Amino acid sequence: MNDLWATAERACTALTNAGVAFGITGGIATIYYGEPRLTQDIDVVVRVPEGQPVVGAIVAALSPGFHIDPETVREEVARGGMFQALDRDTMIRVDFHVGEAVPGELDRCVLREVLPGVQLPLMSKEDLIVAKLLWIRMGSHKSRDDVRAMLRRSDPLDMAVLEGLAAKLGVADLLDEFAPPGRRSMP
Repeated sequence: MNDLWATAERACTALTNAGVAFGITGGIATIYYGEPRLTQDIDVVVRVPEGQPVVGAIVAALSPGFHIDPETVREEVARGGMFQALDRDTMIRVDFHVGEAVPGELDRCVLREVLPGVQLPLMSKEDLIVAKLLWIRMGSHKSRDDVRAMLRRSDPLDMAVLEGLAAKLGVADLLDEFAPPGRRSMP
């Protein structure tokens, strides 16, 4: 598991050096907000402005420590898709999702201590739950377990924000399966 955190830190440092807005999502964020589970990669949401020389900066920042295909990065950034990099030291894959599934989620990222001495910018719990609801809509069964685990946790959750985002993105019906209507906050 130490390799996973080391790879996450290296990827975050590279993106910071490239001047790219980003946040950790997927399994790592789910483990922080929910419960321990297996994750074999790192998922990062990146905001890459169109028409800017950021793609070259991303490739240059990642290339020393990661295997990455510059042409794939250019293509996926142009279409708002996903590109990958493989850590040369740990052989752990990092999936870079171009663009925000939940509008404004990168602006709401919070630096969290995921392990003693390891801080990473994670999506907010509300944004992560909504993103998982979007994955459920696309057929992800693992995301159902992730949402259940995050909602069971007693740490703060702003149900008004969560319900608003879910309604805006058309997944309020899925949220209703997990959180009874009318509940506005969790301890």
